[in-house]
Amino acid sequence: MFRPTPAAAPERPTCYRCFRPAAFCLCAVIPIVANRTEVLIVQHPRERTHPFGTARLAELGLSRVEVLVDYAGRLRRDPTPLGALAGAALLYPHATARDVNLLGREERPSRLVVIDGTWHHARTLYRDIPVLHTLPHLTLPGHLRSAFQLRRQPNLHCLSTIEAVVHALRALEPETLGLTELLTAFDAMQSGQLALPRDSGRSRKDLRPKASRALPRGLLEGYASLVVAYAESTLDPSAPHGRRLLCCAAARPATGERFHRVVRHTGLSDAHIAHLGSSREQLEAGVSPEVFRAEWSSFLGGSTNLAAWNQSTLDLLCDAAGSAPAGFTLKAAYHNLRRHRGSLEDVVRLEELPAARAGGEGDRAWQRLCNALDLALFLRRHGSGHE
Repeated sequence: MFRPTPAAAPERPTCYRCFRPAAFCLCAVIPIVANRTEVLIVQHPRERTHPFGTARLAELGLSRVEVLVDYAGRLRRDPTPLGALAGAALLYPHATARDVNLLGREERPSRLVVIDGTWHHARTLYRDIPVLHTLPHLTLPGHLRSAFQLRRQPNLHCLSTIEAVVHALRALEPETLGLTELLTAFDAMQSGQLALPRDSGRSRKDLRPKASRALPRGLLEGYASLVVAYAESTLDPSAPHGRRLLCCAAARPATGERFHRVVRHTGLSDAHIAHLGSSREQLEAGVSPEVFRAEWSSFLGGSTNLAAWNQSTLDLLCDAAGSAPAGFTLKAAYHNLRRHRGSLEDVVRLEELPAARAGGEGDRAWQRLCNALDLALFLRRHGSGHE
């Protein structure tokens, strides 16, 4: 039986300068900005063809700008196309990054390197192009909030590429005109799309649950009271569960409150102490188990919404607070989401979570807590439908 071939859908006219549909061309509203600081945008290849990528606005609007796309990982193998990096700085939220608004005039870079892609892709590019690590790192003030409505941001402080570039150039060269108009073009890109009528049919996105049932409620609904903790211990047959607490690091991710205590202990080997990232003097000067219990209980404030990487740590910390076992483990939550088993470090590498930051305490417990916090935030984003 003959069946006629369905007619192909007519191709929508496109402006091949701004990459927007012709009906929503932005070329007329993109200003020409005579920026003094050269901007180098290192772009992930998947971002190049994204319909709502914002690096194109910077590419068309700035007088001194270059976009390098890392096709097939070329920049990872050979960073030569990046050019001379003397006087350059990288805009990237690293623990060592300086607020761009606090630079003196003589400290301002002549070249600003920006990574363009999703935050997952940006972390991958940063990880795989080592020469970027050698640059001075700059960051934007934490109070800034993105106006991007067409694409979700993983955190409140995350900005689109065009927003980040504009805010950085405002700090580096406040006398430059036209930067505000670049954001006006960004707003125009969004308003044209948002004005379109939404399909009344139920899309796949509409059907997606807002919260994953596989993740603990304490990570989603109870986030305001959540305490994430990590503990170091040693074998002790006379102690509960056969282990004695040596050190505890904890934090409330919703408020940033932190807790760190070393419990007094003697007799550990030099190798064990080195493994802890501590010293014999620190262990011998630690607090007594009784003092730790009082201070740990005070920090918890009666909350049972406690998260640790594994069950043994959770039990140890509940025992230390004199409370019944409670809370949940991040290891089980991650397994429910990914069906993957491995160490905390394996998960951090697999998901390309931020590298652990050195805290004021600097020992292994704090480093591992940073990993646990990053994993908790990662799980929460997935459970809330933000990934």
